[in-house]
Amino acid sequence: MNQKANKGIHKTTAGYVSWRWLAGASTKERNWLLGVMMGRDGYQSWIAHMLNGLQDPNFLLQFERTSDAWERSKLVGMKISELRMSYRALSEDQRAELAKQTETELKTGLELLGRDKKTIRDLIELVDPPEQH
Repeated sequence: MNQKANKGIHKTTAGYVSWRWLAGASTKERNWLLGVMMGRDGYQSWIAHMLNGLQDPNFLLQFERTSDAWERSKLVGMKISELRMSYRALSEDQRAELAKQTETELKTGLELLGRDKKTIRDLIELVDPPEQH
């Protein structure tokens, strides 16, 4: 089964979405990547706020109870509109705290990914050691 299909919005993290955004930028022109890196606090604070709102248990319950695709789309659109207004009401300090949380999630995720890659390389080396010349 497709791994992405199993990753619903309730399992998505702000750090993961931030990583996807940065990874996408890295495949584009260098200038865009530099701009993204310099201005990522705003994006990271917004994405954390939005995902926290979309992962609200009451919203998820309402979303799961709805089977019609158009109605689900309408629910998500209305929720994002509400979140946009509540995001605007946040202070700069609150936004900075959300960005800081997302940056921490991103760094933690990258550290875990690095450790996993090292473990996989070590296991492969045990099973299939490099040839000695």
